[in-house]
Amino acid sequence: MNAKKAPARKPRSPESTPGELQLEMPKLQRNTLNEEVYDQLKHALMTGRIAPGSTMTIRSLAKSFGISPMPVREALRRLVAEHVLVLLPNRSVSLPIITRERFREITRIRTSLEGLAAEEATPLITADTVRKMAVLNDEMELPGQTKRPEYLSKNREFHFCLYQSSRLPTLVKIIEALWLQIGPLLTIQREEFASSGVIVQTQHRRLLKALKKGDAVEARDAVVNDIEDAAKVIGASL
Repeated sequence: MNAKKAPARKPRSPESTPGELQLEMPKLQRNTLNEEVYDQLKHALMTGRIAPGSTMTIRSLAKSFGISPMPVREALRRLVAEHVLVLLPNRSVSLPIITRERFREITRIRTSLEGLAAEEATPLITADTVRKMAVLNDEMELPGQTKRPEYLSKNREFHFCLYQSSRLPTLVKIIEALWLQIGPLLTIQREEFASSGVIVQTQHRRLLKALKKGDAVEARDAVVNDIEDAAKVIGASL
């Protein structure tokens, strides 16, 4: 009696190779988490949530995020490489204190680059984006807003709605790098505003009017004056 012939096995597809999927998925998740931590730290820096001279450790940040130390370590390594943070001998990192001279230098560069971004964005910006900026500015002018950390988050969003409309991604990245350096100092301006009551964002209002009229020169001037007005308040305390 002949034995039954065993059915031929189908070859495994590359996707079903044992262990392959398990090897790829953790790597994808880790990289995504690295980016999330990096982006959140950048946002915290640009919106003044981390004070100049503050010292941070991988352990403390990992505990704050509720994650393992590895993604935090990678994010801090990137920020150190970008000269945003300074690595200390004990392996912690610190936000460098900016001198008055360094602040003046950054301010001069910002007025040139952010003024350029405003000028280039004016003919390209959409009506929806201008409306979004107007809503953000209205929220910033509400009573008590200057006492809240969210004030600086809205200020950053207001400005970058404009800059991103320039469709010059390289320019926007350079501006973002400058904001990473001066962002922690913006708290000085916010606290000054908080002590003086309700604030009218004069230059923001000028900018919105210029954008609605399509006046690129006026838009540039409003952005430059906005930066210089803030620099006067911040520079006096350095």
